[in-house]
Amino acid sequence: MLDKLKPIEHGFKAMVFAMTRLMLKRKSRDFQPLDGRSLTKVLFLRPEKIGDMAISLPVFDGLKKHYPHIKISILGSPKNEALIGHDPRFDRVFMYRKNIWRDIAEVSRIRKERFDCVVDMIGDDSVTALYLSQLCAPGKPRIGVGKVKFREFYDFNYDPRMGNTGHIIQNTLRLLDAFGIDSEKVDRYATPHIPPDALKRAAQFVNGLKAGDAGCPVIGYNLSAGSKTRLWAMENARVLLNRIHEYCPKCRILLISVKADRERSETLASQVPGAAQVPPSLSLIEASAMLSQLDLLISPDTSLVHIARSFHVPVVGLYSRFMKNFLLWRPFGQEIGAVVSGNDDNIHDITVDQVYDAFVKLMESRSAVPQ
Repeated sequence: MLDKLKPIEHGFKAMVFAMTRLMLKRKSRDFQPLDGRSLTKVLFLRPEKIGDMAISLPVFDGLKKHYPHIKISILGSPKNEALIGHDPRFDRVFMYRKNIWRDIAEVSRIRKERFDCVVDMIGDDSVTALYLSQLCAPGKPRIGVGKVKFREFYDFNYDPRMGNTGHIIQNTLRLLDAFGIDSEKVDRYATPHIPPDALKRAAQFVNGLKAGDAGCPVIGYNLSAGSKTRLWAMENARVLLNRIHEYCPKCRILLISVKADRERSETLASQVPGAAQVPPSLSLIEASAMLSQLDLLISPDTSLVHIARSFHVPVVGLYSRFMKNFLLWRPFGQEIGAVVSGNDDNIHDITVDQVYDAFVKLMESRSAVPQ
C-alpha cells in the first residue's frame, strides 16, 4: 500500500514545487564561509532514519569542537527520536511528523528560536527539506549537501559528484566547509550519547558471557532489518555461527534482534553452542551500549553497522548491489568487511562462505584469535 502511495506523494510535492518555485529564495551569489564566532544558534535538518542520524553525529561534534559556544538544535523524526531524544549535543530537539497541523506548529516554534543558519543534511533533492530550510529560518544562510535540481536555493552546497565521492560520513562532513572548518581534519567517529548506567549494565552482561575469561571474544550477530530484502536466511545464520564456533571455540555469540524477531533468535540460540540473546525489550540506546562491548558484529545493512563502527567495533556488513550504495554505506574505516550480493534487490544470495571468509579476515586482522 505504501509503495503505491509513494508516487502520489512525490507527484503532489512536484506540483507544489512547480506552483511556488518563484516564491523561494535563491542562493546568495557572494556567499563566504560563515564565521562561527558570530553565530549563536544553528539548526540541522535530519528527519530521516536512525542510520542517517548515526552517520551525522561527527558533524555536530566537529562544529562544537571548533565553536563550543554555538547551540546546536536538530529537526529529527519519530524514526530517529530514540537516538537523539536525550542527547546533550542538542540544545533543542524538534520533530517532523508528516502531520500537517503538528508540523506547522513545530515550524512556528522553530522560527521563534531565530536561528542564524539552517543546515539541510539530506543528501539529495528533497522537496520537504527544501521548504523546511526556507521556512525554519527565513532570510538566513542555507547549507546543503548533494543538491542537484535544487542547488540554486542553497547558499552552500557540496555535491559529491564534483569531487572524489567517498563514504557517506565523509560526504556529510563536507557541510562543515561552509563554516570554514576543514572537514578532512574532523574526527569521523562519534558515538551516540549513552548514560553511564546503561554502559555499566552492558559491560556487566557481556562480562558475564565471558565467565571470567577476559580474552574471550564476543561476536554480535544481528538478525533484524527494516525490510525482508535485508533478512538473511536462518539456516545460513545457523551454519555460519556454528562454523564460527568451530573456528573459535572460546568465542561467545550474542544474538541481537528486535522484539518481533525474538522467537527466531531463541531458535537460533538453541542451535549454536555458546550463543546467548541480548536482554529482551532493550531500547536503542541500551542496544548501542551492548554494541560498544563487542569484539565484532555481523549484520545486514542497518543502523547498527554505523553505531558499532562509531565504537571502532569491526563489522561484517551484508549489502545488496543496488547502485553500489554499499560503497557509501559500508562499515566505515574498514578495507574489508562489506559482503555484497550478486543482485540489486536483496541479500538472499550471499553465501555462508562469503560471510565466513570476511569474518575470518577481520578477526585475523584485529588480533590473534584465542583457540
